[in-house]
Amino acid sequence: MTNRFILSFLLGIIFCTTGAFAQDVKLTIQVIPPANTPLADTLLVIGDKAIWGDWIYPRSVRMHKANDATWIQESSFPVGTNVSFKITRGSYYTEALYNNKGEIPLAFSFRLTKDTTVVIRPSSWNDIYQRSITGTVRYHHNFSSPLLKNTRNVVVWLPPSYFKAPQKRYPVLYAHDGQNLFDHTNGAGEEWHMDEVADSLMRSGRTEEFIIVGIANTKDRWVEYSGTPEGNNYVKFIATELKPFIDTHYRTKKDKANTAAIGSSMGGLISFYMVWLYPEVFSKAACLSSGFYFDDGNILKEAVKSTKRLNGSKLYLDCGGLDLDKDFLPANEQMKGILEQNKLIQLKYLYFPDDKHNEYAWAKRLAIPLTFLFGK
Repeated sequence: MTNRFILSFLLGIIFCTTGAFAQDVKLTIQVIPPANTPLADTLLVIGDKAIWGDWIYPRSVRMHKANDATWIQESSFPVGTNVSFKITRGSYYTEALYNNKGEIPLAFSFRLTKDTTVVIRPSSWNDIYQRSITGTVRYHHNFSSPLLKNTRNVVVWLPPSYFKAPQKRYPVLYAHDGQNLFDHTNGAGEEWHMDEVADSLMRSGRTEEFIIVGIANTKDRWVEYSGTPEGNNYVKFIATELKPFIDTHYRTKKDKANTAAIGSSMGGLISFYMVWLYPEVFSKAACLSSGFYFDDGNILKEAVKSTKRLNGSKLYLDCGGLDLDKDFLPANEQMKGILEQNKLIQLKYLYFPDDKHNEYAWAKRLAIPLTFLFGK
């Protein structure tokens, strides 16, 4: 009887234990932080479970640092549990980002049906992304265009005196490829350093102060930044939807004399189109390494016929001599030759034989077009 009792007892333990384990699944969260993560900081999961503070971060359990490259947290939940969480360095302000646009991401949300390992690789942290920009910016995420039937991020950079001189109004520079202008966390690892350059020019008195509106591109960049119907609509979006919004929400000088555009490559091409298509709205453009070579609208052919619509405008063109710029150079020089025949256009054209087709080159010479457009 005794042996039977012991055997039954052991079988019962095995049965109960097996049953218990069958009801639980393990969630392993592994985070590989970006290089800009402060070494002294600890990672924290914030979420909808008690171990994650029920979305109250001071109650969350901190993650374990497995090695210099990985943080880990292991938790068990009943099979079928729905989980939702975010990765942070201790608060909502320091939560992880996963793209080059500075967007606050949605939580990771899914149902646990088996043991699961999630490997997460943030691109940056919200607070570091914000602080890496010189000056003050305002984000308008997922700015909607009824005309284009899409959304894109818009970031507005404000000049040094904006909050010190509440009665002052400012010219506006509309800049394409907005995700590459201000911050080093963009996906390519390159940026224009437009915030640092503009801030330096303004504080040194070389230019007047102006607002910069960075317009992020979309997957349709090549189509929108050319003389296609889609490109014409993109320019119309800026002129009739985005500009009225900016003029309503910021202290701008609304007239065409104080409204400019800037871009590089195809962004340079569409900046030219902004003045060409809406000369009553935009009177200035800086077109760096412009893609006249790739223009489906053949603006060169149109400009040969007449540049009268550009009378009174202020245009900066340049091009490098290496990389893709070598292919772009002939068309840029052709446009220069066309424009300089019209003495009512204020034109500046420069050639940089040692420059390649990249953000590093454009950042290096950025002070020149900004001074040309807004110099005192």
